[in-house]
Amino acid sequence: MNKDIQGNVDFGQIISAHFQQLTKSEKRIANYIRKNQEEAAFLSAGELADRLGLSEATMVRFARTLGFGSYPAMRTVLQEAFRHRVTHSARLRGRLDDLREGGDIFEKLVVSEIDYLSQALETVERQALSQTVDLLRSRRRVFVFGVGPSVSLVNLLEIRLRRFGRQVIPLTTAGREILEPLMLMNEQDLLFVICFFDVSSALQLVLDYAKEVNCPVIMLTDTLGSIIGEKADVVLAARRGPMAEFHSLVVPMTIINTLILALANEDREQVMANLDRLDQLRERLKKANDISS
Repeated sequence: MNKDIQGNVDFGQIISAHFQQLTKSEKRIANYIRKNQEEAAFLSAGELADRLGLSEATMVRFARTLGFGSYPAMRTVLQEAFRHRVTHSARLRGRLDDLREGGDIFEKLVVSEIDYLSQALETVERQALSQTVDLLRSRRRVFVFGVGPSVSLVNLLEIRLRRFGRQVIPLTTAGREILEPLMLMNEQDLLFVICFFDVSSALQLVLDYAKEVNCPVIMLTDTLGSIIGEKADVVLAARRGPMAEFHSLVVPMTIINTLILALANEDREQVMANLDRLDQLRERLKKANDISS
């Protein structure tokens, strides 16, 4: 086995680092293992090959491409990574038991969220944040893509940017509804993509179209940076916890709030002027409601 691939490792990062070198069949294996690490850790090469309709030889070549001497060597690392995650969970449970015998859901959640934020201090690149703020400052119209749970993050970014005087076009569906607004995109705009875990056909379309019209792209993601990150001008890494657990939005939300505050700090005069106008409109609306009631 490659001397660099041993001990406690993040198998998702190993796949991401070698993804562009993989064949089409090997990418199928990579995507399956990435989504089913715990299950794949205990499957033989033959069993996994049968599930994917591939040959055992393809499994062996895949393992060697990732730097392992054999498929069993790769599976051993998967199993070690699984046990490592279990050990972390046991440590967390033990800590919670110390804090409050029996524990409660709120306490468990708060402890895990604090842990994710602490890790973010080391993993979120400050230069990427700065580059994102520069792009946001230079564009008045921003397309924001996100589906599923990411819609809440799209809404947060949309509300904040509009209050700052930016025009925001949300893209929050994976169907035909995104096509008409997508047609408006041009090289003077900015695309902000929020994507986690899966590369959907809608995501591919939005990224490809942005490239066609020379629209710069910011990508906020967890595991997809090394897989499709080349399609973005800036990648913001937001780790949300182990893939097999309940995923948190605290880190991506904190990144968005950081961008908003940094943008306000850079364009303070313009932002304050827009917020003052918003307050004036609110007051006018309040008076109009008082008169009509």
